[in-house]
Amino acid sequence: MFGQSGIIGGPSTFEVNGEQYIAVLSGWGGIYPMGAGKQAADSGNLRNVSRLLVFKRGGKATLPPLHPAVDLVIDPPPEPTDSASIDHGEHLFGQYCGVCHGGKSISGGVIPDLRASNFLGNDFFYNIVLDGALKGEGMVSFKTVLSRDDATAIRNYIIHRANEDKTAKPASRTSRQ
Repeated sequence: MFGQSGIIGGPSTFEVNGEQYIAVLSGWGGIYPMGAGKQAADSGNLRNVSRLLVFKRGGKATLPPLHPAVDLVIDPPPEPTDSASIDHGEHLFGQYCGVCHGGKSISGGVIPDLRASNFLGNDFFYNIVLDGALKGEGMVSFKTVLSRDDATAIRNYIIHRANEDKTAKPASRTSRQ
């Protein structure tokens, strides 16, 4: 891959003091990794390495090596027993969460994979989903459209999906973040 990640913007060229430069955005972004979930995660992109690359014509510099990849560890709380809540949570996840966190709760690598969230087993989950505790990171409050019972159903669905994938996979996949 060029620039250690995919190209996400068209190149532009410019001149400074008689030297020609070419600039291009590199990274893993847009709607595909956010909404496609597993398909995006399996597409071959290693991880999100977002940057603006600027090349000087005739330049000899190289990119620094990538930091080591981090394994995605799926270790969820016990499987919920309320199948109606899981089904309701699946519907709500698709309506409110899947567009960013990926279909079937599998992240494409730009947004955290909720199956591996440390917050699934504690009440801080509600602070994030309902109160906007991670607003500064782009996760807004859903309090105006979701009740606490709705948030519980979503959490139950994510825990269910995490348990399915934990038992279905002998090893964790590498995080793309």
